[in-house]
Amino acid sequence: MKRTGVSACLALAAATLIAACSTTNGNPSSPAPPTTAGVQSIVVTSSATSSSTFQMAARATMADGTSRDVTTQAAWDTSNASLATISPTGVLTVRGSGQVEVRATFQDKTGSASLAVSAPPKGPSVMLSGDVSETPPTPKVLPGTTIQITAGPDSGLSVVTDANGRFRFSAQTATIAVEARKDGYLPWRLSNLILDHDQQLYLALYPIPPTDPTGVSATARCADGSWSWATTRAAACTANGGVAYTVCPGPICEASVSHRTGR
Repeated sequence: MKRTGVSACLALAAATLIAACSTTNGNPSSPAPPTTAGVQSIVVTSSATSSSTFQMAARATMADGTSRDVTTQAAWDTSNASLATISPTGVLTVRGSGQVEVRATFQDKTGSASLAVSAPPKGPSVMLSGDVSETPPTPKVLPGTTIQITAGPDSGLSVVTDANGRFRFSAQTATIAVEARKDGYLPWRLSNLILDHDQQLYLALYPIPPTDPTGVSATARCADGSWSWATTRAAACTANGGVAYTVCPGPICEASVSHRTGR
């Protein structure tokens, strides 16, 4: 009886050990690792928020059958930016009239919606015109300068100066901001222009100051058109007809000429 009891105990111990090893090695009771569901499709919808704007929405259907809103995560674009533009958060702004396709891309899937849009009604318009030239001491007309409205109902509207440095275009009456840009020149800016009647602007652009071989920017423009790197007003342009204007920012900057950058 004692031998039988010992054998039974050994057999039970061996079975327990085998079961324990099987559980540890196979790990059948551990949960399966989570899987990441891919995107199956994107559905794009729209909701009008005003006469000229829409809030677009994008919803992704995942491979596991779930769905999620990806409006702020998707990359948005339109088929025709002259008809409508869209922000990163899905706000569509109508610019013209016609049929436009709005697309949302998330991961490797793209969804789209086709919208018929109508340009918002325009208010009364006036004529904005003018001339662009380089500032003295070397005044000359500047053809190829881009004049753009950067704020107001016609924001984004732009024209390019002709061979005589002149521009002219029609714009809605409003308070606007205007910017002028040309390669090699500092940008010119004007904010809070009240456009309530035909107006002319005479813009003087300043060349971008050159740098010396060490990368230091010129500090002043001389009356003969040359540049100075002097660090004091008294030492600048002494042999070149005097100072035409100082460079700002810079060691001899004068606040009276800061208007040249449109500030």
